[in-house]
Amino acid sequence: MNDKTQVRLKQLAVHRVGNKAKEEGVIASREVVDLRDEQLNDLLLNYFLSPFKQEEFFRFTHTSDLALNEMFAYSALIFSEPAKFLDYSVHILNHLYEQSDHPKVKSGELYVVHFAGCRMDDEPVEAVGIFKSENKDAFLTIQDSDEDIQVNYHTGVNLKSVDKGCMIFNVEAEDGFRVKLVDANSTDAVFWKEDFLNVTELKDTNFNTKTVLNLCKDFSEEVFAQTESKKAQVDFISRSVDYFSKSETFDLEEFTSSVIDEPETKERFKNYSQAFAEERDIEGFTDFAINKNTVRNMKRKFRNFIKLDTQIEIKFSGYNPEQSEQYVERGFDKERGMHFYKVFFHSES
Repeated sequence: MNDKTQVRLKQLAVHRVGNKAKEEGVIASREVVDLRDEQLNDLLLNYFLSPFKQEEFFRFTHTSDLALNEMFAYSALIFSEPAKFLDYSVHILNHLYEQSDHPKVKSGELYVVHFAGCRMDDEPVEAVGIFKSENKDAFLTIQDSDEDIQVNYHTGVNLKSVDKGCMIFNVEAEDGFRVKLVDANSTDAVFWKEDFLNVTELKDTNFNTKTVLNLCKDFSEEVFAQTESKKAQVDFISRSVDYFSKSETFDLEEFTSSVIDEPETKERFKNYSQAFAEERDIEGFTDFAINKNTVRNMKRKFRNFIKLDTQIEIKFSGYNPEQSEQYVERGFDKERGMHFYKVFFHSES
C-alpha cells in the first residue's frame, strides 16, 4: 500500500482499554468520531498510516477453524455490515481487554478505524485499522493574553508514532485476509501479535527473499567464521547480495554455483540450507521471485567490514564482490608472525 493519496476515513471509534490483571476495566464510546474537520482528518490519516513501511504481510490463523479467530470474525463483520461498525468496535475493545492480562501490558486508547481507498495490487480496497496509543508526551502551549505571553503545558498522544497497530485489508478473506503490523514495544510483542490478533507471516516473495538472505547471513557467521578468514566471509556476503540485487528469481542450484567456488563449501551450504528449512518448518528454497525492496532493506543487516585486533577496520563500500576479490589480498608475514591485508588502489580521496 504505497499510494496513500486516495485513502480516506469512513468511520472511527475511540475507546479506553485498561489492564485486566489490574482490573482497570474499559470505557466504550457511545458515538463514532465526527470526521468533518478536514485538518483533524489529515492528522489522523498520517498518524495511522505512516508507520507501515515494512514489506511483511501477515494473515489471521487459528489452530482448528479460521472463523474462530475473533479478530478475523469482527473484521469480516465490519466489511459486510458497516452500519454496525460501533457495535463491532466495542467487541474488539472487549477482546483486547481479555488479552491484556499481563502486568506489563499498558492501558491506553484504542482506535478502531474503517478505511476506504487503500491500494492493493493497484486495486482500491477497504481496510480495518486497529491502533493503540499507550505513551503520553508533554506539550507546551503558548498563548497571548493582555499583551503578555502565557506558557502552559498539557499531555497527549504524539502523532509521530503509533505504539501498536494493524491494518486488515479486505482481500484474500478465505486465507485470513492480508494484515500489516506495527509494534513499538518489544517487551509485550507476543501479546499484540499472537494473543490479540493471532496472525502468522504470509509466505510471499518478501518472506522467501528475507528467509534466504537470513540463511546466507547465518551461514556466513556460523560456518565461514569458524573455518575461513573474515575476508572469505565478506566475499560470500558480497556475492550473495550481488546475486539478489541482479537476479529476478532465486534458484538454489544457480545461486550455489555462482556464489561459492569450493565444492566442499557448496555441499556444506546445501546441507545447511536443508537443516535451516527443517528447523523452521518451511519448504525448500527454489524458484521464487526476488523482492527487490526486501533486498534493499536487508542490506543493512549484513556485515561488510573486517575488524582487526590491531584496532583497524577495513570497510567495503556497498556489496560489490570485485572490491574484496580484486583489490584486497590476505597473507601471512613469517617474520612478524602476523596476518596482513594488502589493499590496491589508484588514488586517495
